[in-house]
Amino acid sequence: MALGRTRTVALDGVTARPVTVEANIGPGLPGIHLVGLGDTAVSESKDRVRTAVANSRLPWPRTKIIVSMSPASLRKSGSHFDLPTALSVLAAGAPAPRLRDAVVVGELGLDGSVREVPGVLPALLATRTNGFTHAIIPPGNAAEATLVDDLTVLTAPSLTAAWAWATGEGELPVAVGDGGAGHVGQCSVPDFADLAGQREARFAAEVAAAGGHHMLLIGPPGSGKSMIAARLPGILPPLTPAESLEATAVHSVAGNGRVVRRAPFIDPHHSVTRAALLGGGPGTARPGAVSLAHHGVLFLDEVSEVPAAILDGLRTPLEDGEVRLLRAQREVVFPARFQLVLAANPCRCAAEDPARCRCRSHERAGYLRNLSGPMRDRLDITARTSAAGVLVGEEESSEVIAGRVTAARERAMARFGCVNAATDPHLLRREYPADDVGMALLGSLLATGDITQRGVDRALKLAWTLADLEGAGQPTLDHVHRAAELREGA
Repeated sequence: MALGRTRTVALDGVTARPVTVEANIGPGLPGIHLVGLGDTAVSESKDRVRTAVANSRLPWPRTKIIVSMSPASLRKSGSHFDLPTALSVLAAGAPAPRLRDAVVVGELGLDGSVREVPGVLPALLATRTNGFTHAIIPPGNAAEATLVDDLTVLTAPSLTAAWAWATGEGELPVAVGDGGAGHVGQCSVPDFADLAGQREARFAAEVAAAGGHHMLLIGPPGSGKSMIAARLPGILPPLTPAESLEATAVHSVAGNGRVVRRAPFIDPHHSVTRAALLGGGPGTARPGAVSLAHHGVLFLDEVSEVPAAILDGLRTPLEDGEVRLLRAQREVVFPARFQLVLAANPCRCAAEDPARCRCRSHERAGYLRNLSGPMRDRLDITARTSAAGVLVGEEESSEVIAGRVTAARERAMARFGCVNAATDPHLLRREYPADDVGMALLGSLLATGDITQRGVDRALKLAWTLADLEGAGQPTLDHVHRAAELREGA
């Protein structure tokens, strides 16, 4: 009787938990039996593993094999258990000393090749946290290794190469990144210089970027709403190393294994389901669009077509910065700190001028009824675009706007330690209010019912962003008044 052991991980949201894979070779009918609460992908891996070992011309035991994955109470899912399973079986028949200090992940092809898998970045972070010195990953996941320091990450192109390394008879190449390339779709962010006119909407986008505010764009088709939203990441500052690590971890779990260095831009179709937007789905919980937009922009076009129940599901992530998905006997948490941009037509017939509207009066008045009051209250800015926008002279480029945005954010960070939209409202009211006249205006709007208590907080945050863009030391009456107008879309 012989026993082989390897280490790997099980994914739980964006967290990886250590798993020990043990293979026992003993008397009994030939065959491999997997135990340890694995899903279908894990259960079916025994056929892939056995075929990959055979095609790699490595010895396969002709007796009973028991493979146990512990802790047994932890659910395991995914194909990344293939390589550690194969190595544990091989290690049961021959010594493999290097496997003691290594964590292994990878899917096996039938020819023995090691294929890319999701969740490698969380696996590497867990490897470092739990004191292991080496990690063996597929070559297709090498870019993610650039974000993890103090860990030797090697890439195994095949099962044969991985086994040769484990026995000390060969070496594996060190993982090399992709030269800093961002996530798919971030290589060429469109420029604001290509946007014709829309001065008010452009300024609203600048304010939104400077303070991290959520925004609603209303205008006729073709007036530039989608263009403004798509250009918003281009004026946001590059992600910090910590932000890049968090965003890449989410995309890694989703199966997008490239490093995210710029603010992601996620724009699901308006037919998006609740699970696709917030995360979840059958079987293993997957991150939704709100989590893929972590530290970036989530854009929902044609928001009038999105059911109210789905839109209201955004309220908790907007407040908490995370999504909590309840599963049987456990809770999966995905980060979701994003900037929301919504876009809609003025009405169903999309007429900009009410005099030319073909909708009935109650239809126009009830348009966007799916956008509930509490959801609207969380939108700091409402901006309108016009079909009359034309390109006159040279428009400001994203680079110029980004300079002002960065300067405003630096002022907010020096004062609050975060962007204005994320500031604690109690801190604002106690220590950083607007001037007396500005606060009196907010009190008047609250007394007349034109604004809610949450609206007061958000208007004050917006006033601070306007002050930061101008380099003012405190919001004045003018800043508060303009903030109130931006909230109402005046």
